[in-house]
Amino acid sequence: MSEVYVVRLILLPLFLLCALVVFYLRKRKAARLLTVIGALHILGGIWVGRSTLARIFRDGFIGEADSFLGHLPARTEKELVFWFLFWGMLMMLLGQLISWIEKQGMRPPAFIGWELMASSLVAALLMPAVGFWLVLLPAFMLIREAKDPAKKNEPSSSQMEES
Repeated sequence: MSEVYVVRLILLPLFLLCALVVFYLRKRKAARLLTVIGALHILGGIWVGRSTLARIFRDGFIGEADSFLGHLPARTEKELVFWFLFWGMLMMLLGQLISWIEKQGMRPPAFIGWELMASSLVAALLMPAVGFWLVLLPAFMLIREAKDPAKKNEPSSSQMEES
């Protein structure tokens, strides 16, 4: 069994544990799930790509992830690890941004959920054995919450008093 699949098997229970905590907390679930998915993506990427990351740093770091879109085979693996880790950072950033929006008493627009769902679905269909399927859950939650009339789309009264 490939090391990649072993890492996925290890990270899946960790994701499920984090998801239980997120649902137990009941606030900012989609945002927290995106942050968890991004963090676990980075953790797995660092472990699986550790030798490639070591080569990136050993070879001088600057320009080491540029393979000119696959035209320099010696650097293709470095580029792959870069984009893998970068995607994890973007998911964490998106999760934190959505969390901040919700803390302001607003809802993220549904188009964020729709675009996240579409891009993750395309990626999951292209690479079915990866975790893009997990992103569909927070994407669906964002879409559903944007249409929920019980949530307000304006800042709370205490935030309005502060300004």
